[in-house]
Amino acid sequence: MEVGVSKIIITPPRGLPLAGYFNARPNEGVLDDLHVRCALFRQCRAVGGVLSLDVCMLSNEFVEKVLAALDKAGFRYGRGLILTATHTHTAPYVTTLFGTSPDALYLRGLVAKTVEAVLTAERNLAPATLRLGRVKDNPLAFNRRYWMQGGGVTTNPGVKNPGIVKPEGTVDREIGILSVEQGGRITALLANIVNHTDTVGESLVSADWPGRLERCVQASIGYDPLVMTLIGCAGNVNQFDVHSDEYQGYAYDRAWQLGKCYAELVVSRLGSLKKLKAEKLAVVTRALSIPYRNITREQLKQARAVLAKAPRMSAGADMTSEGLATGEGAVARFFAEQLLEYSRRCAGRSRRFRMVSLGFGAEFALTSLPGEPFTEIGLSIKKLSTFKHTWPVALAMGACGYVALPECFERGGYETLPVVGGAPREDTAERLIKASAENLEKLGVMN
Repeated sequence: MEVGVSKIIITPPRGLPLAGYFNARPNEGVLDDLHVRCALFRQCRAVGGVLSLDVCMLSNEFVEKVLAALDKAGFRYGRGLILTATHTHTAPYVTTLFGTSPDALYLRGLVAKTVEAVLTAERNLAPATLRLGRVKDNPLAFNRRYWMQGGGVTTNPGVKNPGIVKPEGTVDREIGILSVEQGGRITALLANIVNHTDTVGESLVSADWPGRLERCVQASIGYDPLVMTLIGCAGNVNQFDVHSDEYQGYAYDRAWQLGKCYAELVVSRLGSLKKLKAEKLAVVTRALSIPYRNITREQLKQARAVLAKAPRMSAGADMTSEGLATGEGAVARFFAEQLLEYSRRCAGRSRRFRMVSLGFGAEFALTSLPGEPFTEIGLSIKKLSTFKHTWPVALAMGACGYVALPECFERGGYETLPVVGGAPREDTAERLIKASAENLEKLGVMN
């Protein structure tokens, strides 16, 4: 096995709007740099790899532009690449979201830098030893959807809310760890972690806790290997413990806190990672069509009724998690406007996504998932996989919105509400699980 890695800065210029919230936030400065990281694997003629970008999400169009540019540059292994986002909410737009589109100049540069990262990693290919392991308990992840007194489910109901009954679902608490050793030292660490990446807030650029995780790992080891965080199925998971008295608001200190804790967990396992017997590297890809939802006449009628009475959001105001939880006032108006626009532009149509799976021998596999799947989807994929270690990599190869479980749609919570570019059809979770299982089964046969 040969491995090549690279890392390139993709920090935006001052003034570009930052993605992740429902309201526009111009970049007012930089707390830490954003990067595109690449880990490329080659064995004989098989080549596969992972690219992680410090952005909120990727679009299908961006992925296709990168793959076309790589092909033009002579790189013939694009079908084996998984492109994913760390989901930081303090990075510029790469997809059109809530009426804000990416800056064309920044986007062209981002495509070019992503291509450069792959070509640089290819030039850096060298023999490597891979070691694999896991942490069984992620202490910082919590299901963010709660059953409330009086019935129904609310997303982010607030810390110490007396109306909370219990979480709606579970959390995939496993943290996967892969180390790459070359020349007697670790040159890269990959970690598959299920948690949301939104702790900083405000209008300053930051890679959030994955960036701080890398910095803390490097400080602990004493030199600077590439550290890549691959976000798992965390569509209904975040870092808020609603029963804790500890401050958990949005602040850079919180990003450091999570990054430091995850770094300590990763570093503590380095001495016990097992050598990965990757006799064969295998790549499986498929295209999956994901339909949008249909909107009923009754939903349209209700949305228009909301617009007739709900106030507009005042200039400069933020749409807080508490406001989203209540779904009142300007928040109700926002989602009513989104439903009407969704009906005009999205309903009844579909999108196609590449689903890429990489198999390392018979023991380890990665598989890509578009959008933000709920944590139960990742757990189901792991259960169906024949590989001992399976990493579902979410936010990969494009954005399709939150992928909720079928039973969640009638319970409440904003993840199930139609918004332009999101809201895949109600059966998407089942279809992703089935397609992933088929990809992994094919990998198993190949290995």
